[in-house]
Amino acid sequence: MIETKEQYREAVKILNKAAYAYYTLDNPFMTDADYDKLYFQVVDYEKNNGADKDSPTQRVGDQTLDGFEKASHIEKMYSLNDVFNEEEFLDWAYGIKKEYPEAKFYQEPKYDGLSLNLLYENGVLTSAITRGNGEVGENVTENAKYILGIPQNIDHNGKVEIRGEVVIFKEDFDKINEWRIAKGKEPFSNERNAASGSLRSYESEAVKNSKLRFTPYGLGYADINFSSQLESYQWILSQGFVNWNPDFDSMIHISLTPDDLIHSYNEIILNRDNFPMLLDGMVVKVDQKEIQQELGFTSKFPRWAIAFKFPAQEKHTIIEDIVNQVGKTGAITPVAIVKPVEIDGVTINRATLHNYQEIARKDIRIGDTVSIIRSGDVIPKILGVDFTQRTESVKTVFDPEECPICGSHTEYRSTADGEETAVLYCSNPECPAILKGRLEYAVGKKALDIPGFGEAVVSELIDKNLVSKISDIFDLTVADLLTLDGFAKRKAEKLFNEIQKLKGEKTLEAYRLLNAIDIPTIGESASKKLVNVFHDRVFSGDLSYEDLISVEDIGETSAKAYIEFFKKQKNKEEVSKLLSLISLSYPEKIEVSEDNAIAGKTFVITGTLSQPRKYFQEIIEKNLGKVSGSVSKKTDYLLAGEEAGSKLDKAKKLGVKVLTEEEFLKLL
Repeated sequence: MIETKEQYREAVKILNKAAYAYYTLDNPFMTDADYDKLYFQVVDYEKNNGADKDSPTQRVGDQTLDGFEKASHIEKMYSLNDVFNEEEFLDWAYGIKKEYPEAKFYQEPKYDGLSLNLLYENGVLTSAITRGNGEVGENVTENAKYILGIPQNIDHNGKVEIRGEVVIFKEDFDKINEWRIAKGKEPFSNERNAASGSLRSYESEAVKNSKLRFTPYGLGYADINFSSQLESYQWILSQGFVNWNPDFDSMIHISLTPDDLIHSYNEIILNRDNFPMLLDGMVVKVDQKEIQQELGFTSKFPRWAIAFKFPAQEKHTIIEDIVNQVGKTGAITPVAIVKPVEIDGVTINRATLHNYQEIARKDIRIGDTVSIIRSGDVIPKILGVDFTQRTESVKTVFDPEECPICGSHTEYRSTADGEETAVLYCSNPECPAILKGRLEYAVGKKALDIPGFGEAVVSELIDKNLVSKISDIFDLTVADLLTLDGFAKRKAEKLFNEIQKLKGEKTLEAYRLLNAIDIPTIGESASKKLVNVFHDRVFSGDLSYEDLISVEDIGETSAKAYIEFFKKQKNKEEVSKLLSLISLSYPEKIEVSEDNAIAGKTFVITGTLSQPRKYFQEIIEKNLGKVSGSVSKKTDYLLAGEEAGSKLDKAKKLGVKVLTEEEFLKLL
């Protein structure tokens, strides 16, 4: 509770510092729950005492970075007023209904990303600007070219601002951090910061590798009139913007009563795990544009919209110890051992701390009371320290000078630009932890896919010096396997037989072997694309830099990593041995000729077809075509099944060739 002017000014100072770290640096040191708690204490104080000019209640967002050109929105980009319980929400909703009994409510999920304003003039994307302070943001137009779901052209000859959220899928988050670590960059702490940090990166490669996606939610300035929020949203989708959620339409609908909205809110909470991106609440807007105009705005919020935030999934616990894990790249990750705490029915006793620079920045110590969250509802992470609970008994944590596994010295490596990374590494490439991580990945489902291997089996094989590289697996005997804990004759023979299948009976898809040998930043997706284009040449090691970057989504970092990998003689010998042991299958090689009607063409797939869309996408990509998620003037063909919807309408307007499934198959 804030009671004095001094307490108020100190709270404003803390909130402004936290807002700058969150909005501008994308590096928060305060949890959302703790920020909101202090923020509303400031709001309560200001009700009776007035607000200082620098109070966070008097602005939208925060200042912009100096590195980007500043640009203004045509119409101000407001924030939304947040409420956190049913009572506050119903007070707002019933207040609207009392004044406008005919009011209908439009609802949608609230995404946890970064807001972006797209300006189209005469059908062409002319600028992409972050929210900034609501009036002026950062011009990130060049980066927007690499964001999935943003068409470069729309079918509207006037001027319109289309607004939405830039997000990252949960399934892509760890892949992005793996790429950043391999590049020598600090990993992101959560999906929201990954989206914001990537969008505002000065490196196009970092933006490309982040798999950013744009989800539209409304209009700013528009020289076209709509009678309702729903009508304007449907028009946006008709322009080629993407609806990323398979059940999204069921989450966007019109409710007549506030009680219906409470039911929908609870439904979204129950289904939040099914959304590919993070949600942090539900947004409710008055649907009728006429009523929106009459309700108007405060200096900060629209009066006709509100954000009903989810209950905080953050909990407080105590750090009992900090231990280290060494991954397959040699990166040393500190992990907090915490007093067990339950979050959403799951007992948490460990949480990642990312790196030692993060520990120093947040001033985390053993014995501290901290806020913990399950990021993406999966990975527990420490968000910050409750300094009011700190005692003199806490212990400061220092960077380890030796690898906790092999005892070799640790090091902070430099990037190609000479900058030191935030990640601490073991200097020994033969460290057992590195070998275990690589081998465990190699035998996993995305690579060699050998049933019977698990973390414990791999660990024991390395500890007993039975394997040190992938090819050693094929030299294992039943007698070797019988030395492992828990292995009787039947179990040993079963695993031995699975290994032998790869030496003759079983044919392995070639991309799996490329993925298994673990070239930095070249994972499953990149392996597929390289094999599709180069076939068996990909294992020769003679591909040039120009060859590699000519492949879609293979950037500078991956190309250099591939070349460096094959410069080492031991890697060449290992690949050669694996090729002699494993029978590989390759996708059908398609020669690019005048008869190939698919190579180099861009397709969009929509509607219900005889097979899943992925089936047709793979056919197109194997024939050297491309698949896009939205229809534009650059689209060559729309493959349309039943109930094709808005994409079919747009294709017809743009004159894009529409194919039935039968017509598509004739192209082959």
